[in-house]
Amino acid sequence: MVYSWRMLKRNDNGEAAAEFFDKRRRWRSYLSTRADISDRGFRVGYWLSDRMNGDDQCCWYTVGRVAHEMGKSKSYVNRAIAELRAKNVVLVIEEKGKPNTYFLHAPFF
Repeated sequence: MVYSWRMLKRNDNGEAAAEFFDKRRRWRSYLSTRADISDRGFRVGYWLSDRMNGDDQCCWYTVGRVAHEMGKSKSYVNRAIAELRAKNVVLVIEEKGKPNTYFLHAPFF
């Protein structure tokens, strides 16, 4: 039997979102204790994680939008995202002509 996302969502009483928000909290704590993550990487990672929702557990933003909302340059955001990717704490899906999609990644989930 094939289940659609809508069927699963309809049968979910908010447990999936609550589980994601707990994972996000643990991810932030994990990120803050990693000595190999710069303050820049932490700030951008925190900003992205704060905009992820419990339904699809990701967010979509262009580098320009992140930079504008943070009051930073695009190069600042690009360096932070490159660092987070290199440290394997953020998964970034890039599609030509669309904003990037960001997912959290940590060894415990």
